[in-house]
Amino acid sequence: MATKDFPELSIDSSIENFSVVKEWLQKIFEEIGCIGKASKQIFIAVDEIYTNISNYAYEDTGKIIINCSYNSDNGLIEISLSDYGYAYNPLNRPDPDIPQRIKEKTVGGLGIFMAKKLMDSVEYSRVDNKNVLVLKKTIN
Repeated sequence: MATKDFPELSIDSSIENFSVVKEWLQKIFEEIGCIGKASKQIFIAVDEIYTNISNYAYEDTGKIIINCSYNSDNGLIEISLSDYGYAYNPLNRPDPDIPQRIKEKTVGGLGIFMAKKLMDSVEYSRVDNKNVLVLKKTIN
């Protein structure tokens, strides 16, 4: 199995820092040849999860730790986003009723739903006082 683990990114949980995350992902995508629709879907999913952590995980600011691995044998990319914030499993939240939300013009609350739709799988665990959300997608 040809799995490559990329260097970890540990960053302060502010929305402004997403540009650093985007650059980090772009370098990985260039190296593994992830282009087009798959890269856009992953960017959106990571952006949504990063934004949720930045806005809700900590009372003030904390760290977000992002790891990425890629298996060139099966084309599976795994990206984990971890934080030491409040324990919260976003996968326990029910999927939104999209037609009702449009009717009511409700803003927000779609991030995890979008990530689940764009990725092959999204998994949550709480390990050593840390929230860990793993996004998986086969890119080829």
